[in-house]
Amino acid sequence: MKPGRSIWMLSASVRCYRMLLLSYPPAFREVFAQEMTQTFRDCSRQAIVEHGDQGLARLWSLTLYDLAATATAERVRTLMTSVKQLFGITSASSIAAEGSLLMFNLTIAQQTDIGRTRQSNEDSMLSFVPDDPRELSRKGALFVVSDGLGGHALGEVASEMAAQVTRDSYYQDADNDRAASLQRAIKQANSAIVTRAAQNEAWSGMGTTVVAAVLRDDTVYAANVGDSRVYIVRGNTIRQITEDHSWVAQQISAGNLTPEEARDHPKRNIIYRCLGEDKNVEVDLFTEQVQDGDLLVLCTDGLSGLVTDDELRATVQQYRPEESVQRLVERANENGGPDNITAIVVRVALEKEPAQI
Repeated sequence: MKPGRSIWMLSASVRCYRMLLLSYPPAFREVFAQEMTQTFRDCSRQAIVEHGDQGLARLWSLTLYDLAATATAERVRTLMTSVKQLFGITSASSIAAEGSLLMFNLTIAQQTDIGRTRQSNEDSMLSFVPDDPRELSRKGALFVVSDGLGGHALGEVASEMAAQVTRDSYYQDADNDRAASLQRAIKQANSAIVTRAAQNEAWSGMGTTVVAAVLRDDTVYAANVGDSRVYIVRGNTIRQITEDHSWVAQQISAGNLTPEEARDHPKRNIIYRCLGEDKNVEVDLFTEQVQDGDLLVLCTDGLSGLVTDDELRATVQQYRPEESVQRLVERANENGGPDNITAIVVRVALEKEPAQI
């Protein structure tokens, strides 16, 4: 391709992209537009150099899909935030549902924050409690946290795909074996990310951690890939349910580092397993019994790396879930906030199902 034509195509593409960014809410554009434009310019330049017109066309096909999906999501999110502020609705919710053995009440709160140094938020989270009591009894409630890797656009897409595909796949799985369903759902999320990354070289390097927990009756099923975590807080104790797939976790297990040394180690952010790296991924699974009054905490390393286990335990014990997540995020930011910060806190209340007369 002639140099003059390449320059014209790049310039025209960037101008069109900037116009499409107007579909996002103003507050979103103020924070992300410049970096998104720079990322698109770099990807376009690479696509033109390596594959010419066809490469740029493939990039645009992916970009248009993502712009439509994310711009709509941001508009809806902005609208919902405005409605909640108007009517004083909080992000915490209580759900009472009748299971096959127990009735449980969940108080749920979640929050994500960009942190103090990052230019974008590559974390994703979701809490899903089926409206249908039969579905809730069969599959339980699902909570997911993911931490994207690969840079602004890549990390955001990968972490969102991990959360959404895990949820959709889990509830579409007809198998009543909840542990197996959860593992399969995360593997399907991995396959979706690997397939997406293979569609264009510009998406190479897309990846994410993921941690998911299903709560049904008095059992929690937790699964993870990477270093995002699930904790259980009971009484005056806190225990990490999942195991990190990180270099420092290996060194702690081998006795070469203490947890305190690992917290400040230069290699603390190195992980050896994530979604999107390979079509075959190993998903660890953990099963725990829960008791009345237990608290579950799902979080990314942007929180667990900045807030000690004792601080986390004391915070969720002292405050209601909604205030807990706010205080945990504030604490991580007070300690520097070098990464995105995400947490879900779930308070569990259990009682036996009334006897049928």
